[in-house]
Amino acid sequence: MSLKEKQRMTQFILRPQKHRLLHLIVGCLFIIIMLLFRTYYRPWVYTNHLFDFYLADTYTNLFGECVVFFILVSLFSPNEMYKPIKLLFYSSCGLMIYELLGLIVEGGLCDYKDIIATFVGALLSYAINRMIISNANQ
Repeated sequence: MSLKEKQRMTQFILRPQKHRLLHLIVGCLFIIIMLLFRTYYRPWVYTNHLFDFYLADTYTNLFGECVVFFILVSLFSPNEMYKPIKLLFYSSCGLMIYELLGLIVEGGLCDYKDIIATFVGALLSYAINRMIISNANQ
């Protein structure tokens, strides 16, 4: 085996590890974004009585879907990053079921805007995942 072939094989083997690390970093960044929204953005919107298209109310579902997807992929199921539809579907369904359980457990609290935000978060996760995979392969 020539040196070039060994380098290509090493690069091919290391790519999934690089992708896993990038997914973990992105998941942690979304956690930081959620903390910043909770600490600064939401109180600011409520204090100033601003209409932000319900972002202050739904950011947990919007960014929570991203956190769930990127952390799960990086830690437990790295093969799902290349075909993310199934994991995104399952995580979205789980978060939507959790939201719908609010009808039973929390005395009828279920917000359709949170369900929509979960779906948008899945689309955002898919788009970011595609960017990571395509840019990291170059």
